[in-house]
Amino acid sequence: MPATNRKQSAARTTASPNEAAPMLGWVMPGLDFVTFRLGLLSKLMDRKTLRQLSDRTGCTFPEWRVIAWLGGAVGGSTVGQIADSAWVDRAEVSRAVASLEKRGLVARLENPQDRRAPIHCLTKDGSKIYRRVLDIRKNFHGDLVADLTPEELELFDAVLLKLARKVQALP
Repeated sequence: MPATNRKQSAARTTASPNEAAPMLGWVMPGLDFVTFRLGLLSKLMDRKTLRQLSDRTGCTFPEWRVIAWLGGAVGGSTVGQIADSAWVDRAEVSRAVASLEKRGLVARLENPQDRRAPIHCLTKDGSKIYRRVLDIRKNFHGDLVADLTPEELELFDAVLLKLARKVQALP
């Protein structure tokens, strides 16, 4: 059996029909790959996150990403630094920063190294949202992995990192 067929066959056997049956779209003919399911899981988590964020903060996912990054950044960050660290488009980060500035959650500071790239930091109100939502997000992510053993969690994290590096290396 060629390597490609072995990999596809192995992917099909990873999720038993009984476990996958309630998840519409989890197993799809022609798209029966564990990496496809990883994408589905990511979309599902994004939907839950969006609902959680809009209910509690009125923030979009890109806005939360900026708040989360700035909440942990000492001295603030530029749009480019946030985009690079979050693996997202600079334009998306720029729009989120502009929206957060208008709402008084992010402040713009002059960057002495590069006047074209201001440094952004959370305001007092932005910091309050960060602290409040961070606890909610910690609980959300903790609940997701609660059924995994420490060994499974460590292996899962290592596999995700390996996949991320592979994707980044793609042309």
